[in-house]
Amino acid sequence: MKKGLLFILGAGVLFFLGNARGETFDTFRGIKWGEDQRSLSGLLPGPHRENVEVFTRDEKKTVGEIEVEEIYYLFYKGKFGAAMITFRGSRNSSLLQQALHQKYGPSQKPEPSAGTIVWELTDLKILFQYADKDESGSIDYFFKPVVQKREEDKAKTSRQDTRKKLDDL
Repeated sequence: MKKGLLFILGAGVLFFLGNARGETFDTFRGIKWGEDQRSLSGLLPGPHRENVEVFTRDEKKTVGEIEVEEIYYLFYKGKFGAAMITFRGSRNSSLLQQALHQKYGPSQKPEPSAGTIVWELTDLKILFQYADKDESGSIDYFFKPVVQKREEDKAKTSRQDTRKKLDDL
């Protein structure tokens, strides 16, 4: 009887942990992942990156009660595909790390010396980075379907560039 109860309890814990990893999170700060940029209001142009439109919003720069430096919303071909939160301070780093573990469950630490922690969810990848030396960090969110489309487009462009160079020989 005792073994049966422990088995059921253990299976329940594994089921919960498995679901936390496989769970999808459909929005970031109220914006649905993959949403068309034109359907959103209140976005302010930010710094641009290669083929990616970056925006901020006139919003309180906090995550819960934690003050952050900036929150960026990134769009590829008009689709919401990534976000970045930048912050400073070791205390904020610890608090944000705890909040991420609480919301997204167990993480992976691919390279302990690099100061990076990763969450791999069904459609979302989250990178938490913090550098002690300058006491700054970021949380990067990547919506996998949009990121995958961007990578495919980059690979296609690279192949076309290579083909054009070879044709010129």
